[in-house]
Amino acid sequence: MIEGKFGNCQVDEVLQTIVQGKGTGRLNLAGTSIFGGRVQATFYIEDSRIVHFEVGAGTAYSSLVDLFSLREGDFSFASGETAKTRDQSVLIADIVLQVTAALDEWNSMRQRLGSLDAVYALRADGATKDLTLTREQWWVMASLDGKTSMREIARKTGKGSVVVSKVLYGFMEAGLAAEVEAPAVPQDAEREQSQRRGFFGLWSRK
Repeated sequence: MIEGKFGNCQVDEVLQTIVQGKGTGRLNLAGTSIFGGRVQATFYIEDSRIVHFEVGAGTAYSSLVDLFSLREGDFSFASGETAKTRDQSVLIADIVLQVTAALDEWNSMRQRLGSLDAVYALRADGATKDLTLTREQWWVMASLDGKTSMREIARKTGKGSVVVSKVLYGFMEAGLAAEVEAPAVPQDAEREQSQRRGFFGLWSRK
């Protein structure tokens, strides 16, 4: 059993160690995502490939990159343990490259974009040239209503925080979008939401 703690940008080192040893076993990760929220996941690895993974309750993700893009946490690797189910075949080397690229992109964008809880809206005086948008760009643009946060847009579109941040960053560079002040929640509405959470919160747990 190999155990330890890691900080930002060290998850890839854990993965590379497993790859170099061509390890087969069970890898447990628990920590805080760079995109916010807790991550708890178990990966079964055979010959440097992920063959099966499971995520803990409350863990939100849209790709394996989300599960490995952690700021801090703990890991353990139990050598020799094999999966009963093999429904994946993903090279860890590919994941390492994607995680590294995601971290680099996120670090370059977060100074301009700020928090994932920030709210953005389209600018009426934005770009005047004709635009050709990808499907992902359309999805993000349609969600820029001045009320929905980046985090919520990522959840609704299912594209993950890195993809949404990258699209929004491009919109801001082109003058199409700008951050706005999040609307305040009326006290009555806030009280009602609190009551709903109190009465019905248990039903939403997985």
